[in-house]
Amino acid sequence: MYQELVSKVLEHIGGKDNIVEVMHCMTRLRIRVIDDNKVEKEQIEQVKGVMGVVKKGNQYQVIIGPDVSNVYKEFVTYSGFEEGGNQKDNNTRAASDDKVITRVMNTIAGIFNPIVPALAGAGLIKAILALLVTLNVLSGDGYTYLVLNTISDGVFTFLPFLLAVSSAKIFRMNTYVAVAIAGAMLHPTFSNLLAEGISQISFLTIPLNLIKYNGSVLPIILTIWFASYIESFLDKFVPKSLKIIIVPAFTILIATPVALLAIGPIAQILGNYIAGGVSVLFEKGGVLAGLIYGGIYSTMVVTGLHHGMVPVLVDGISRVGYNYISPVSGSANMAQAGAAFGVWLKAKDKSTKTVAASATVSALAGVTEPAIYGVNLRLKRPFLCAALGGMAGGVVAALFKAKSYAMGGPSFLTLPMFIGDPNNVVYVAIAFTVAFIVAAVATFIVGYEETPGAIK
Repeated sequence: MYQELVSKVLEHIGGKDNIVEVMHCMTRLRIRVIDDNKVEKEQIEQVKGVMGVVKKGNQYQVIIGPDVSNVYKEFVTYSGFEEGGNQKDNNTRAASDDKVITRVMNTIAGIFNPIVPALAGAGLIKAILALLVTLNVLSGDGYTYLVLNTISDGVFTFLPFLLAVSSAKIFRMNTYVAVAIAGAMLHPTFSNLLAEGISQISFLTIPLNLIKYNGSVLPIILTIWFASYIESFLDKFVPKSLKIIIVPAFTILIATPVALLAIGPIAQILGNYIAGGVSVLFEKGGVLAGLIYGGIYSTMVVTGLHHGMVPVLVDGISRVGYNYISPVSGSANMAQAGAAFGVWLKAKDKSTKTVAASATVSALAGVTEPAIYGVNLRLKRPFLCAALGGMAGGVVAALFKAKSYAMGGPSFLTLPMFIGDPNNVVYVAIAFTVAFIVAAVATFIVGYEETPGAIK
């Protein structure tokens, strides 16, 4: 079904031999290449089923939309490329050409994108559970609630295990060794000591502060990053006949104590400052914070900088149970839907109307790439109008201190993720509606340069 799309993308990307690594996120096929000169970006953009191409360093992000996972599977099958793999010999060469910020964003995306479905799924269960309790369909004191709440909390409680797996793949170390390190950091022995009121012990006479790492984000990521260097170093010098025992043993033996003594505590403090800073920004900054973030969020999506916020979102929900960011970013998403709707209202070209209508529906459901890349960004002025809508919705969300209590793509379709404090979901719905209407009206008034076939 996707073979023609895949064959043309592979052809214009320079063939299999030009690929270092291929992966995907929620809507994009991410292909890291060796030689930029072999890539025909314009031709890829013309392939049917491709909404656009974004270049980040040596990585080309081919925007597909919701079908990206199926396209990825076909790409792996058709090309014979190892799923989730890379040509390690070429990795250093390609990565060296990337800017630091690009590499950081790609690393964050690579770590978090694989676990987003689990976080979003668990988040939706938690949101539905909150709705059932609010409607008095389910008692919050019963065992049924206890079981369902435990199911929804599982992914957040043991989040470090998921992060250990995805981090190990990004940092090129043995996945099971990474999980073993995470298991040591989350071991009940330490949590039991904390429960008994013991917060500090000693290791080789060195003071060791005990920390509850359940639900934490930064400690395990930085630990696996450090462990990957230990493993790589040992792998170079340990004889082949002893590698299977010596390398994993000493990787765990060196990395875990260092993590418990230094990396974990420092990362935890850093995470606290980041989470606290974001909370203060929205609690004290008020409408100004919503105005700015709502206005720039879609641009962050285009540049890929929005991936940098994912750890903050996850950490906020894991640490305090909510975040202030999703209602504002959701407003920006709904503004993209509004701008596409404005294009549909204004357009006379049949093809433009068809694409704009489809993009509007997709964006309302939380998938904004068709609206951003397929309509608004191509027509330019609608994208600016969407920024105005995002600012308006962001102001409303910040004014009411709207919160998100679950992970997911914020949209009208996922409003249950905002159920929590009284009227919170109502405030979010108002913010989304304001963003949509402002962007649609602004687009209709400002208009755009209509050229038949400008969008496909």
